[in-house]
Amino acid sequence: MYARGILFGKMKYELGDHSYVRCPENGLSADIEFKTKGYFGGTYNAIGGVIKNERTGESLYELSGMWSGEMIAKNVLTGQKEMLFNASSAKHTPPLVRPLEEQEERESQKLWLKTVQAIKESNHVAATDEKSKIEERQREEAAQRQESGVEWQPKYFRKVRGGPGGSEEGEEDLDWILNANIDGSTPKMKAQQILSIAPILKGQPPMPALNPNGQPAPPPPTAAQGNLIDFDQPATSSVPQAPTQSHSMMSQQADAPAGLQEPLQPGQPLKRVDTLTSDVDEFVDAKPL
Repeated sequence: MYARGILFGKMKYELGDHSYVRCPENGLSADIEFKTKGYFGGTYNAIGGVIKNERTGESLYELSGMWSGEMIAKNVLTGQKEMLFNASSAKHTPPLVRPLEEQEERESQKLWLKTVQAIKESNHVAATDEKSKIEERQREEAAQRQESGVEWQPKYFRKVRGGPGGSEEGEEDLDWILNANIDGSTPKMKAQQILSIAPILKGQPPMPALNPNGQPAPPPPTAAQGNLIDFDQPATSSVPQAPTQSHSMMSQQADAPAGLQEPLQPGQPLKRVDTLTSDVDEFVDAKPL
């Protein structure tokens, strides 16, 4: 971005660079140049570019016009021109966001709310203070992680699996990539996969964190978990329970906290369902020597 008219004249911002868009499936690429106005000629917001067949190197379309107005695509073979996009008549679609009361503490809109409010009120002192509070907390948390030897992991992103033979070979320039599999065969399926990554729409509940395979990670252990045997199965679990054989055993179970499985009895295996794989494991009491 370039700022013009800093010393004299009217302040004006310009975009000036190349944008490359590639479609490996169709073998097409587009090189779009955002042109800046010259000192003695030209115009603001102009673009120029070309769409090529990457397999043959043949130019298919030439692009021209203004990114803030009409953009034209010219068929190189026939010379025919057609409107690619008209920004001056296009209607803006407002973004859909959840109300602030439904957002989590670290979501951007809620996290920076006080800073934005201060900026809108032209209260630069308050804006600086609120911004500094957030940044100072980030620095403190980073120092604590370093001291504890904890590697920071983003909630919704992961590192690229690049390198020769990697599943994302050629994407090594990306620092992080969305930790989700968006591979639906229809637009509806893809929309469902996207909406399952994080809460986006009003009334949508918070989503669990994802593991490196893009699948929901298991919930953190509760107070009743953390042992080798998972005794935190609900009372209505579909896992078959060992039958009771005496009144005393029934009394023991009645006194036990709700949700616990029956005590391990000789000759009666205790069964546990793996929360990730749904495999059923059996535990039996060791025989005395």
